[in-house]
Amino acid sequence: MKLLKWLLGTVAVLVLIIGVGIAALVYLVDWNDFKDTIQNQVKKQTGRDLQITGDLSPSVFPWAGISIGEISLANATGYGDTPFASIDSADVKVKLLPLIKREINVRTVQLKGLQLDLQQASDGSTNWDDLLTSATTTTTKVDENNTDTQVTKEVEGSSATIAALSVGGIEILDANVSWKDAATGTDALLSGFNLTTGAIELEKPFALNVDFSIASQSMDLNADISGAGELMIDLDSQVYSVKGLTLTTDAKGGALPAGQLVATLGADVTAQLAEDTVDVSSLSLSTLGIELGGAMTVTNLETDPAISGQFSSNEFSPRELFEKLGIEAPVTADESVLSKASLELALAATPASAALTDLKITLDDTHFTGEASVPSLAGEIPPIRFDFAVDSIDLDRYLPPVSEAGDEGDTPAPESGVATTGDEVIELPAEMMRQLDIDGTFRVGDVKISNLTTRDIVIPVKAAGGKLALQDMQAQLYEGKFDGTASIDVTGNTPKFGVTMDLAGIKAEPLLADLLQKDSFLSGGGEVSANITTAGNTVNSITAGLNGQFATAFTDGSINGINIGYQIRRAKALLSGKSLPEEEAGSVKTDFSSLAVGGTFTDGVMNSDDLDMRSPLLRLSGTGQVDLPGENVDYTMTTLISGTTQGQGGADLESLKGVKLDIPIRGTFDELSANFAGVIFSGMKDNITGNLKNQAKALADEKAAELKAQADELKKANEAELKEKEAELKKQAEEAADKAVDQAKDKLKGLFK
Repeated sequence: MKLLKWLLGTVAVLVLIIGVGIAALVYLVDWNDFKDTIQNQVKKQTGRDLQITGDLSPSVFPWAGISIGEISLANATGYGDTPFASIDSADVKVKLLPLIKREINVRTVQLKGLQLDLQQASDGSTNWDDLLTSATTTTTKVDENNTDTQVTKEVEGSSATIAALSVGGIEILDANVSWKDAATGTDALLSGFNLTTGAIELEKPFALNVDFSIASQSMDLNADISGAGELMIDLDSQVYSVKGLTLTTDAKGGALPAGQLVATLGADVTAQLAEDTVDVSSLSLSTLGIELGGAMTVTNLETDPAISGQFSSNEFSPRELFEKLGIEAPVTADESVLSKASLELALAATPASAALTDLKITLDDTHFTGEASVPSLAGEIPPIRFDFAVDSIDLDRYLPPVSEAGDEGDTPAPESGVATTGDEVIELPAEMMRQLDIDGTFRVGDVKISNLTTRDIVIPVKAAGGKLALQDMQAQLYEGKFDGTASIDVTGNTPKFGVTMDLAGIKAEPLLADLLQKDSFLSGGGEVSANITTAGNTVNSITAGLNGQFATAFTDGSINGINIGYQIRRAKALLSGKSLPEEEAGSVKTDFSSLAVGGTFTDGVMNSDDLDMRSPLLRLSGTGQVDLPGENVDYTMTTLISGTTQGQGGADLESLKGVKLDIPIRGTFDELSANFAGVIFSGMKDNITGNLKNQAKALADEKAAELKAQADELKKANEAELKEKEAELKKQAEEAADKAVDQAKDKLKGLFK
């Protein structure tokens, strides 16, 4: 016990002696006398001038520390006269006695008026490179061969375990940091930076407040930023948290949409370094009328960080979003669309990959669902995998409104006034497309586009090696089924395109009526197939490169808008000088039991010679071509009066049974588009007239010969009959004369008695 008391007494005496010595050093020595020494040492170590213009005021007991007045460090050579760094004042003090128990008790730490000038030259060097170099110590040792070897060792600090930490607070006031990059011409200025905290103790929450401004002339940007939160530090458990974190930004400038952006970010953040995780909960982001909320977790911080989270938005208006972004909203046929939208998704990402799952997007009355992933983030254009589904959407509502055509069908001239020739190059992003690696599927329950309604759509999308394909497309439409493919190949200098399609069991009339928004020119059930390829990088070259074949077949339908039988009867009446027949009541059409036509494309010219239409009255065949590059049609339909029925005026065509009539369809696309019926009738007039005249003459000659024969026979019969009648009359006359003579004799006999 006596030994213990002796040891404690000895220690107390030593502490007293040391304390008295330090006190004497502090209070009896003027530290400002050491300014030159400090400045010379900094000059020696860094090659820069240190200017200490303020006082150096140390303290020892009970608080050990120092207060520093104005001080500045010169900039590196070649970076101007503005100091690299300067402060107006700084103050830091630690309570002395608690240090014996490894307890750190710091009074409020203050730093005022920090000025920091950061610059990067056009060669990539910075005005702090030399400070990094001087932060190492260099020693020289001689090896066995007496050669000097430079051994550079980073100066490393060490720290013992801290039993307790208490800081009265931190105050950083009016700090300013400027940045200039001569290589890119960019600049930024952080000004008026203020950071204050409440009293800081381990495992206890403390308040943090920060505010500052950022300005950039090169980016035309000015922003005021403020933040607040409640922090907690647990060194033993290595847990660091921020509760109620809020960051608010009010930015202005030409670099921003509509010149202004206000955003607020909120979250609770907990970092558990022992478990290598960070949890972010109550995450919220509010800007431009959108409120995004969610939570996320980061794991494997030290090795392979992985992020997972769920996010959702409020219901917002896309139209209002466009306005706030300073973007003109699309002009849509339905002005009520783009009025509401919302978003939900789950995110998972690592430095090597990323994935979106449980994706739910609502746009007006349409719901999108699906998932997407990027298996590898290594490439410049990463691979994409996806599976998206849409329940129902009317795309016509989102397309621009259809311009109202004039009475003559004229369409308004383009506003730009720039005429196109078709030789303008179509700039495909070929290089980018060659790097695409896509494998995914679009599914749509119901869609309306160009007034066509389609359902159960499946569109697989694949892209690899410069080849993009929509493979095995499927859809149900107008009581039929669609199967097809479409492809683009940009592996060579000239893009190649291909399309295949099969339509089976479709109803032509409702399909064409919806598409054309007027009465359909064709009705009936049918099938359509095509296999077309082309190549080119202009509209003209693509048109001229069309090659392939197509085929169509329809049954139990009609060609609407023309009654071929009536037109023939009308022509017949005109030639015979009879009154024109009345057209049958009801729709004008030509009925058929079957209609089939096919053809081929060769270098943009469609050739077809197998038109075959059959009806109780008519047979139609046809041959000719449609020159797409030349924009003209040269086609001839041949009509055969095959039978007569009471329907469609068949009885009136009895005399024309077996007559063949050629109906030419010739003209440019513009001519046929402006007056299809007029061009056809103008071209067929001479053919109909000539055919009917020939047929009528032949029929008239045949009938005349028949009548002449009948007349000759009648004449012969009449001559014989006449002779018989003459003989009979002569006989009758002779008998009458004899009778008269006898009667006269009798009367004379009576007279002479």
